[in-house]
Amino acid sequence: MILRAGLAGLCGAIAVATCCTACTSPADELRPTAVKAARDIAAKALTRLRAATPPMPASIDRATTEIVPEANYVGGTVLLGKDVPATGRFTARFAFVTLVGNGVSGQYEQVAGRLCVSYSGDLDHPGTVEMADLTCPPGLPGPDNGVPVDREIKLAD
Repeated sequence: MILRAGLAGLCGAIAVATCCTACTSPADELRPTAVKAARDIAAKALTRLRAATPPMPASIDRATTEIVPEANYVGGTVLLGKDVPATGRFTARFAFVTLVGNGVSGQYEQVAGRLCVSYSGDLDHPGTVEMADLTCPPGLPGPDNGVPVDREIKLAD
């Protein structure tokens, strides 16, 4: 009888240890959502820049100005710079911040991520805007609520 109880206890301990090593933290579970949200924001900005018509300095300038407030729902989204010449290729560089959260086990967990992107396109050819990863410069702001940026995100894994 004591042997059975001991074996049952040992089996229970092994099951708990196995389960807990496979468990992920709430932050680990939220990171994919933050990554997807950042990539979605970058894709919407690309669509906005491709739709700027006619593709000339004024429309591109207006589109870059409109992207920041549209993407800045948690704060921290920044237009890092832009170069919109009268003709030729333009560039615009953004840092997008995402903030996701959920309540797990009675606590609320939040994760913030940042994606820096460079957009470029030819003013003489509508719809040619492309986006590429950009290394985020140091010292950028995070979300308005003070959650630190947990991860620098790239356009693709």
